[in-house]
Amino acid sequence: MDQNGSAADDLKSVEADERRLCAAALAGDVAALDDLLADDLVFVNQFGHVLSKEDDLDLHRTGAFRLDALAFSGYRLSRVAPGVVLAVLRADATGTAGGAPFEATLRFTRVWRHEASGWRVASIHSSPIA
Repeated sequence: MDQNGSAADDLKSVEADERRLCAAALAGDVAALDDLLADDLVFVNQFGHVLSKEDDLDLHRTGAFRLDALAFSGYRLSRVAPGVVLAVLRADATGTAGGAPFEATLRFTRVWRHEASGWRVASIHSSPIA
């Protein structure tokens, strides 16, 4: 898909990559996450911490963050410009972080950007859902 693809094609591609992202995060598949995250990723997590791509990958690589269950739902995808798609969704997750078990319900906003290698996540923001 190039940056001149149709809005429908862009949304279909990002929808498939969202499924790949969920599977990669659940499996702790660092190689797949590396392919899906932009090198200049900015990730603001639910605690307000700003993480880079390497920070996020290191959490998975070291086992400091592991998921036991992860489900994405309530997707709202919209193409905001050619080569840029906004994804808003709900994530229900359980696992361990820093050795402590957690259960979280979060709202994610992700900005997907089309690059030469395909669609990659350039920005992520997550907030807890009360």
